[in-house]
Amino acid sequence: IILSFVAFRFGDFKVEVNNAGWWSRGTKISNRAAQELLVSSNREDLFFSDKVKKETGRDVWMELQTAIQPNWQGGDDEDEEKQENDSGTLANVCSGQWYGSTKMVSRGERHMYGMLKTKNADDKNDDKVESILKEDAIYNMCEVEEDTLTALENSDSCYKCPSASNGVDRCISPYSLVLLARQYLANNYTSEFATTAATSIPCDNLRTLWTPSAQSEFTSMLQKCANWALVVSSNNQSAEQKDFGNLDECPFSQFMPTVVDDLFPASYPPTVRYTSSFYATKKSGSILERMYEDAESKKYDGSDGNPLSGVYDTTESDFYDFYSDSIVGRDMSLAVGSAGVTVVAMIIHTKSPFLTLMGLFQIILSFPLAYFVYYFIAGLVFFPFLNFIGIFVVFALGADDVFVAVDKWKNARHELPHGTTEQVAALALPDAAYAMLLTSTTTAAAFFATAICPVGPIVCFAVFCGLLITFDYLMNIFLVFPALCLYDKWILKGSKNKCINFDWCCQNTASDDSNATDIESSTRPSTPAVTNENIDLTESDIRHNELEAEKRTLIHRFLDAYYNILHKFRWFVLGVVIAATTVCAVFAAQLTLPVS
Repeated sequence: IILSFVAFRFGDFKVEVNNAGWWSRGTKISNRAAQELLVSSNREDLFFSDKVKKETGRDVWMELQTAIQPNWQGGDDEDEEKQENDSGTLANVCSGQWYGSTKMVSRGERHMYGMLKTKNADDKNDDKVESILKEDAIYNMCEVEEDTLTALENSDSCYKCPSASNGVDRCISPYSLVLLARQYLANNYTSEFATTAATSIPCDNLRTLWTPSAQSEFTSMLQKCANWALVVSSNNQSAEQKDFGNLDECPFSQFMPTVVDDLFPASYPPTVRYTSSFYATKKSGSILERMYEDAESKKYDGSDGNPLSGVYDTTESDFYDFYSDSIVGRDMSLAVGSAGVTVVAMIIHTKSPFLTLMGLFQIILSFPLAYFVYYFIAGLVFFPFLNFIGIFVVFALGADDVFVAVDKWKNARHELPHGTTEQVAALALPDAAYAMLLTSTTTAAAFFATAICPVGPIVCFAVFCGLLITFDYLMNIFLVFPALCLYDKWILKGSKNKCINFDWCCQNTASDDSNATDIESSTRPSTPAVTNENIDLTESDIRHNELEAEKRTLIHRFLDAYYNILHKFRWFVLGVVIAATTVCAVFAAQLTLPVS
């Protein structure tokens, strides 16, 4: 119990979805993904490598190639906290340079964005789709952004810049169709104007100015910019090497195609079904979690389909990860259900709440003990969610160990009906320990052998499950075996406490023989009648009669029926198994690694 407390109190244990580690599997795709992730996270240092080497003496490229990079897959929350009020990012945002930049859409920056769509966006017929460029939709989008900005300001989740109207610090407008529309209406495409566009043209004024002619001209400008984006993104040439032909230049110097969907350039009439709005939000762990909670509580306006509907996330999909974490508790209810089924099975089999409780305690204790060795001795600080599958493994194996121990004790008590508890223990427990050792060793060895896998989460899962099985076996010996001795002593004394055993209250004196497998039946003091029929019975005859009595119990009738059917069709079953194994082997031999 002390080790369990230490494991959970000082072992940094927490229930969360951690999906890092899968890039270590060693395939070409995973290696390339790892390289891309490392280069992306060190992009700035690599770009200024000469300056970094001169100032710090670090050769960034050589360091990435030769030195282990800590937290390269999961990130560093401490650094993120330090960057919460980063002056460089704030200056970039307030100057307007953030709009349309790579930092705006970078995964590492973790800016929040909203994705909006029209009611019938999935309809492939352009004539039937209500475009977001329409008057009501653009006004609705403007209102959505204002409500969301207010929520971000109240939670201090965004970078704030001085407002041109009153000097009060406010979140800058998100990069969206609304911002481009304001720039068009003001005929001012500078980055400086972009930061104050919201105060220059409020939503009501935007709606008034958004005339059909304005819509048509703005739509034409969007088409030019979308076509430019298509040319720039094609092939592998730089923008200077592109042949733009007769394409008109995009008037928006900071245009990003995220404001339109992929069907927009070819649609007729020109229709925007989906659009996104990027907000200049902070990226510390606590603020990201706060933003997720606000999104879940509907503080960020999603418009709810009138005429638009929308959802929110960050460029790193943090909201998705937080949502996955939030439903871990619901998934853990499956483990609780597994525990419930195990408890019912144990209490039916043992007919003893006391033995059931000790068996459950044995299973539960194996988890923190395994984590103690996993974290403090093995030094594995990474605990992926995959490890929780071990709960189902240990419940199944733990219940089986309890059944083995109880059945061995029952059989020993039958062989020594008048023996002491110590004699029964000497006969039953070594046999039970050996039987459980074989199954536990083979299962644990199979898990430990999986630790040769190069994938980090699978290695952790294999080690943790192997430890779970090992400690479950030890807890069975240290808890269930002594519990059986106490149980037997109490039964020998004639105890009728229902917490120890409740089978005595359900028995019919006329059918005692049918319950010969129960401990209390065989140990209850009695004086058998001496008749001419049993006075000459040998020990083997007595054992034969006991076995016949066992066969009359329900569980033995089921097992006998199962065996008879299996034995009758044994050759057919063997053929099916061989055929299935052959088919699976053929298909397995044809499996290949993914190439895309």
